[in-house]
Amino acid sequence: MTSSFAPAPARLASYDYRELGKLLRARLEEDGRGWRVCAAEIGVTASDLSRICNGQGVSAPKVIAVCDWLKLSFRAFYLPPPQGQAMFHGSSTETGSATDAG
Repeated sequence: MTSSFAPAPARLASYDYRELGKLLRARLEEDGRGWRVCAAEIGVTASDLSRICNGQGVSAPKVIAVCDWLKLSFRAFYLPPPQGQAMFHGSSTETGSATDAG
């Protein structure tokens, strides 16, 4: 009998936009000047702020600008892959076979 069990896929590095969004929304509400005014001050669009507040991703420069405005490290929301987790098995078209001596 063959097992249909497959190992869980490796978790890649990610970013916690939901948590950033919660903090951003609270700060925008506290600020009270309106999202367009804050967005112009931050250097992003009001749509970018809306995306972040809804847990959606935006580009790294926009994340950094928002985190700077919040006076937080952009790394505070980085979710690294688990330690010791193998991310690749096999061969690559770029590096050759896993058994190539180089």
